[in-house]
Amino acid sequence: MHKIKTVIIDADSKCLDRSSNLLHKFDDVEIVGTFKDPQKGMIFMLNNQPDLAFVQIEMPRLSGLEIAEEISKQETNVKVILLSPYAHYAIKALKFNVFDYLLCPICIDELKDSLLRFNVKYKTDLNNRELQIIREMSNGLNSQNIGNKLSISKHTVDTYRRAILEKSNCQNTPQLIKFALKRGLI
Repeated sequence: MHKIKTVIIDADSKCLDRSSNLLHKFDDVEIVGTFKDPQKGMIFMLNNQPDLAFVQIEMPRLSGLEIAEEISKQETNVKVILLSPYAHYAIKALKFNVFDYLLCPICIDELKDSLLRFNVKYKTDLNNRELQIIREMSNGLNSQNIGNKLSISKHTVDTYRRAILEKSNCQNTPQLIKFALKRGLI
């Protein structure tokens, strides 16, 4: 699985360091930039297209909400997680299609949850049919039975199974089931 390329934008040095230290605890996260200046951070995001940006809402000159709004207007795949010590910005954040909203100080379990959801949604690259087949495999069905249940041929199911193993970097069905359970896919 590819690492999640991440940017952190926070005008407060202590908060920036704390977020950075927390994210360094995750092997699947690569921090590609940290910015105290929100304008420089936004320009970097637009030019470099990281996967995910952790952005503090309250900053001078350019707020996290303004950054989220600009990112949502652009043709970009960057997903934004807004950070704030206050819950009252959450409704505004939804208008800008942010991926998540975390309260500061960030709880490691909430961060882990958010990263897991991001991985499942954007990094696993499994389509709905592949997820459906994994669920049936986890119920103990073989390719023939899965095909009968989904009204597709055994050969089609086997093709999906090979693609699923390749995408997940798993060698066999037990490894795949473990992978799927760990990521909340089943």
